Amino acid sequence: MGKKLHPTTRIIFLLCLGLLSTVTLAGNNNSGPPDKEAPVEVNIGFFLSNINGISEEDETFDFEGILSMSWQDPRLAFDPDVTGYDEQFYQGTFQFNEVFSGWWPQVYLVNEAGRYDRQGVMLRILPDGRVFYSEEIDALAKSSMALRRFPFDQQQFVAVFEVFGLDKAQVVLRADATETGIWRNENRELTVPQWEPPELTSRITEYDPVFEDGHEELVTAFVVQVDIKRDPWYMLRLVVLPVMIFVFLSWSVFWMDRSSVGDRMDISFIGILTVVAYQIMFSENLPKISYITVLMSFMIISFLTMCASVYVNLRVAAYDKSGQSALGDRMDQRCRYIFPLVYLSSVILVGAIIYYMD
Repeated sequence: MGKKLHPTTRIIFLLCLGLLSTVTLAGNNNSGPPDKEAPVEVNIGFFLSNINGISEEDETFDFEGILSMSWQDPRLAFDPDVTGYDEQFYQGTFQFNEVFSGWWPQVYLVNEAGRYDRQGVMLRILPDGRVFYSEEIDALAKSSMALRRFPFDQQQFVAVFEVFGLDKAQVVLRADATETGIWRNENRELTVPQWEPPELTSRITEYDPVFEDGHEELVTAFVVQVDIKRDPWYMLRLVVLPVMIFVFLSWSVFWMDRSSVGDRMDISFIGILTVVAYQIMFSENLPKISYITVLMSFMIISFLTMCASVYVNLRVAAYDKSGQSALGDRMDQRCRYIFPLVYLSSVILVGAIIYYMD
């Protein structure tokens, strides 16, 4: 066992440790915002470099970019003639977390959906105390999607950033257009499969959070909005065109012999099962929404049209069984043009109503 310190020595050691801590805190009192009387203005911007994926089922989007901030902190000012350098740099996670001891606005993603990875950090300080902070992030954000016009929809994805633990009375965010943009040049354009090239805008918004005790606390938030339009040809080629062909083929029963009711029913039910299979396939990629989309209305009309052909088959068979074969022939002849006319007009009319519905 080690030798115990003498009580007097222990007291002197504790006093020296307390004095050292007091001197350290007094000489580096940068733990809070620089101005206690007025809110600190923080300029903030975001440069979108990539959208890795969009999930309709979870209503999330995976994005990468550079979050930049700048503010004034007179406590960090220095004299280049004394220090021998014109700028101070803290680059990388270790230097920023372990070496830099000043204050900085800790920003977090409000609508984070499970992941927020910081890939790189750099902080730069000028002699007059201006501070420039940048971090490269890879995050997953939750953003509600309006899918009524699917697959002709246009979405607005938002990423909302706030300063953690400080309200408007302490920190005010200002949108910085010089640091906000989207990756695009002559050699490469930011693209997402099934979507057209996106557009980016930003804004500052204020809101009053709801607390149980009723007190007010205004908060400023930096909102990055990505407007992106879906390319409908993928779903049209994968779902709409095959289903429409199956519907057209199901009308071949109106040219078949009325006595072959079994063959006619086989064709109709094969078409019905095919539509159901396609509906299950594309529904797995959508959230559990209560409203009807344009594509869903097309599938429902296709399903009902094939069900109507089953009724015609049974009706024609009943006419034939009762000796009224002429009525059965007449019914088949009329259905040859009534079904295409009603089907196509219903698809266009119902689809247009849903598309323009508020």
